[in-house]
Amino acid sequence: MQDDAGRLLAWANDPVTRAAGYHPAPIHQATHARWLAERLASPSSRMFIGMEGDRPVGQVRLDAEADGRLEVGISVAPEARGRGVGHAMLEAALAAARADPDLPVMAFVARIRPDNAPSLALFAGAGFRPAGVGEVAGVPCLVYERPGG
Repeated sequence: MQDDAGRLLAWANDPVTRAAGYHPAPIHQATHARWLAERLASPSSRMFIGMEGDRPVGQVRLDAEADGRLEVGISVAPEARGRGVGHAMLEAALAAARADPDLPVMAFVARIRPDNAPSLALFAGAGFRPAGVGEVAGVPCLVYERPGG
């Protein structure tokens, strides 16, 4: 995964991705490297790179919360958007989480900005349902959940 650090940073700094996120400023390489090292070392995190043939097309990250819910984060490479790869990556990551004996899954949760229509459509199409409203980094969000079983 460390070999993918540059690719993950480029995807994270894509203008569309930054606009849909909770921290719109570009991410610096050193900050990203620290964050990625923490995620990879954490027993409660899983990160997947989606592939289309031999081409990486995006990533899905799952972070376990104390209550047995897994928070889902996803980004699709700019050149792969609009082709359904986000849905395929999301379903594969959720299946991997359910099969992971070290990761008890009660539910999956996504926190989405209300103006992020592509993510709202992706998660709704994957069986996530509205579960309330919240806030991330001072920005309002919609909370969507899907049972883990």
